[in-house]
Formats: sequence, structure tokens, C-alpha cells
Amino acid sequence: MKNLFKTALLLTGVCSTSLVLAQQNSYDDRYRTNSRQDERRNDRYRDERLEERREYRERDDEYRRYNNRYEDRMGNDRNYGRRFDERDLSEAYDQGFDDGRNSVEAEERKERRENYKNFAFGIYAGANSTRFEGEDVSGNKLSGRLGYQLGFFVRGGGRVYGQIGAEYLTSSSDFYQPGDGQAGSVGDLIGNVDQKYIHVPALIGVKLAESERGVSAVRLAVGAEYAAPLGVNNNAFNFESRDFRAATVNGLANLGFDAGPLMLDFRYHYGFADVINDTDNTKRRIVSVNVGFKF
Repeated sequence: MKNLFKTALLLTGVCSTSLVLAQQNSYDDRYRTNSRQDERRNDRYRDERLEERREYRERDDEYRRYNNRYEDRMGNDRNYGRRFDERDLSEAYDQGFDDGRNSVEAEERKERRENYKNFAFGIYAGANSTRFEGEDVSGNKLSGRLGYQLGFFVRGGGRVYGQIGAEYLTSSSDFYQPGDGQAGSVGDLIGNVDQKYIHVPALIGVKLAESERGVSAVRLAVGAEYAAPLGVNNNAFNFESRDFRAATVNGLANLGFDAGPLMLDFRYHYGFADVINDTDNTKRRIVSVNVGFKF
């Protein structure tokens, strides 16, 4: 009986131990299974995070590339964040180019206008009529006193200007020599003497009125001219070049009109000295009209 009881206790202990070991093995199997599942979940999570970070880097790189392209097109970040159609950018470029070209052309026109106002070169030709101081010409024909002139000038300044030039002038005058009143003597002698001169006129003037560009104007000027004789024609008085003063000075008064490049001038020459040696009342008075073209 005693042996049977020991045997029963031994069997009970063996069974208990077996159950404990079996439970332990089952728990270990479940633990290992759960661990593998957790590892797989962790792997999936890690892969998802890696994929998200890769996509984020790609988006960030693309965004930076787009910004670089945009800044290259715009040249600066003044309009950062704005997006424009290519046609808008092209139109803006064309408009800016046109504005710049118009600005340059406007400056060039202004410069040409200022240069035209401040500097001009011209040529002219005209006719003149001459008499001497104190001479009465009311009963004489004008055709016997006509001459002509050709010249050029340089004008500089604005509203107030200076002008200098040179001209070739032919001057025709009637001379009178009375007879001695005795029988058989030479009677009164009347003849025409043509003289040739080089004039160097210098004027200071003011534009009484002028257009915006200064192309058209009404001018008034005064000045003086140096007059040097070149010779005379054959004449009844036997005048020669040596009979005339080598040089004289005349005063000038000029009224002029500019219409674009064309000009019309009325000029009065007032001689301060006699032009014939040892002869009184031979100071010249010349009225001339000139038509010219200026650049």
C-alpha cells in the first residue's frame, strides 16, 4: 500500500512537470511567433518611413529646381512666388525693349534739337543797292546802283546768339564830276563805278520769337564788318584799286526770318569812313537782301 502511494505521487509529479514544460514550450512558441510578427511590422514601418523620406526629398529637390528656373527667368526675386505665362513674359520683355528704344530715340531727338538751337551753318546770296553819304538818289535809276553778294556764316548760341562769316560783294555807285563852265572845256561827267569787296561781318543778335526746336525764328542783330576792296571796273573817272582805302569798317543792322532751313535777311551797312582816298562824302550806305539755307 505504501509502495502504491509513492508510485502515485511520482506519477503525479511527472505529469505536473510535463504540463509545466508543455505550457512553457507553448508560451515560447507564441512569443517567438509574436516577435517575428513585430519584426515584420517594424520592417514595414521602417520601409514606409524610408519611402516617405525619399518622396519628400524628391519633392524638395523639384521645388528648388523650379525656384532656380523661375529666378533665372526673372533675374531677381522681386516677384517671388508668382507664376507667369511665357506669353506674358515675352510681352513684358518686348514692352521693356520698346520703352528703352523710345527713350533712347527721345534723348537723341532732344540732343539734335539742342544742337540745332545752339549751332548752325548757312550759305546765302542776294542783291544790294549802294549810295554815298549825302547823295540824293531820288532822280537816278536804281538799276545803275545794283550789286550782289555771296556768303556763308556760322551761328552759335541759344536765344541770344553770335554770328560770324564772310561774303563777296559787288557794289555799284554813280559818280559825278562837274565841268568848269568855260567854253570848250569838258562838261559835267556822270558815270557808274563797280567795286568788288570782301566783307567779314560779325553780329550779336537775339531771337525775338522762335519755335520749340528753334528751327523757325524772327531775329534782330547788330554788329560790324571789315571791308577790304578787291578792285574796280574800267570807268570814266580812271579809278584804280590804289585810289580806294585798303580797309574800312561798316556798322551793321540785320532783321532776319527763319522758316525751317530757309532764311530771309534784310541788312543795312553803314560806312564809318570814306572809301576813296582824299575824297569826302564817299562813306558807303548799302541796303541788301539775302536768301539762304542753313544746316
